[in-house]
Amino acid sequence: MNNLLRSSLIMFAMLWCFTYVTAQSSVDESTVNELLEAGETSVFAGDLLLDEQFGSADAWEVYQDDDISFKVAKGVYRMVYVGDGYTWGLNDEVHSDVIMRVETTQNSDYDNNSYGVMCRADTENNSAGYYFRISGDGYYTISMSDGEETIALVEWTESKVINQGQESNELVAVCVEDYLALYVNGELLAETNDDTFSEGFAGFSVGAYDDGNVDISFDNLLIWEGSEGSAPQIDPQVDPQGSGNTAVILQDFGGDSEDAIKELEQLGVIPSGSVFIFGEDYAFFTGQGNWFQPIASNQARKNIVLAGELTFTVGNTDEFEICSLTSRIITNSRGDATTYVDMGLLNDGSVVIIDRFSETEDLNFGVSPFTVDLDDPHHMLMVMVDDVANVYVDGLLAISNFTVAERAGSYGIALTGRGSDARCEGRDIWAYQVPSATAAGECVVSSGRAVNKRTGPGTNFDQAGQLAAGTEATVIGQATGADGLVWWQLEDENWVREDVVNAVGDCSSVPIVKR
Repeated sequence: MNNLLRSSLIMFAMLWCFTYVTAQSSVDESTVNELLEAGETSVFAGDLLLDEQFGSADAWEVYQDDDISFKVAKGVYRMVYVGDGYTWGLNDEVHSDVIMRVETTQNSDYDNNSYGVMCRADTENNSAGYYFRISGDGYYTISMSDGEETIALVEWTESKVINQGQESNELVAVCVEDYLALYVNGELLAETNDDTFSEGFAGFSVGAYDDGNVDISFDNLLIWEGSEGSAPQIDPQVDPQGSGNTAVILQDFGGDSEDAIKELEQLGVIPSGSVFIFGEDYAFFTGQGNWFQPIASNQARKNIVLAGELTFTVGNTDEFEICSLTSRIITNSRGDATTYVDMGLLNDGSVVIIDRFSETEDLNFGVSPFTVDLDDPHHMLMVMVDDVANVYVDGLLAISNFTVAERAGSYGIALTGRGSDARCEGRDIWAYQVPSATAAGECVVSSGRAVNKRTGPGTNFDQAGQLAAGTEATVIGQATGADGLVWWQLEDENWVREDVVNAVGDCSSVPIVKR
């Protein structure tokens, strides 16, 4: 093994190559599902359908006349209405059962108003649908419209939970089967049942009365697929190989990457806030030689989850052969992989991790205490954070707490074959970036998606760019905003809100900033 060397010879091009970022939020479905436990009807949030930060001018419906305006501006969706009535702005995706969460801020000082979200807006007559609204003077309602008249399903009712006037409120609306519910600032205010509409658009609505005016900003919209029943739970299990460790058997190792990451987060293997790096459908090598295919070579990362299905056909049982997924690759001027970390299968069925951390020093490697049947494909998954790596095969923890040299690098798939029949096939290969640990006494925030930064602790302050997905930022101060939530001040003196980022480290001792 010490003489293992890989050249950068590409045997076959990949068939389908794609790179994208999935929508994720630290206000995840588990947080919402805890909230939904207060309802009389059991429902839960499943797959995230939309994560809208309003960073693009065409993110939502746009309209303008003398009395009505709605558009994306400064990172929010802003709706203005003057008169006696209401208006609405929609997206263009038809949904059925959904759970919606959005942040609202009233910019105008006229409180005889209404504002909130819509679900199942009729595709033919889109003023028709369900409305979940609050008012500037502290009332709430759930209603439906058939396009001609509005019918109250829950009458306007006063609540001290609602922040009145030019303040911010968080709304969660539930439209699952015939069950409708409204939560405001983490409290269940109303629930009812109606089966008039079964699908339609999502939207926002604002209204004013007695010839008044209303100006509302909507931000950080999340829409999940909703279902009746209880959210599925993942139970930690015990390693059957006898280690006594819990939470080492993964159930979603062979499914979608999003499900695998979600499970790792729920089991506490990784923190929340991971971000997708790449996905590769299929790659293979065959024959005698050293074959290496780079993947996402411009996406070097240090802390990752790397996974894929490997099928290894042995070519020679007498000499060293390996089929592997490779990470932390650093190449020289010729493109040769000079340092790397391999996770793979040996030709005797062992699971192996190899850290070639130096061109001049001997490499380090670890081998599983059991072997696998190479007649079958095997799902490989490695979690590598800082100087520690853990390798799973078919959901089982095979190599635990293996020490690796810290460095960032790219990825690939490789075969060392010593017989003409040697073949390494990789399917559904993917990687996520994982948030790292923080220095002692430091508070660091990150997010798996881009989030808006503000010039002050509130959505009423101007947008000041974004904290990019996967980027970590050190916190230097904190303040409680008018919305009652903590806002973190970053090193660049801009602000992000606590519930849209993942904060790790010694955050309780961050100094309070008086404004």
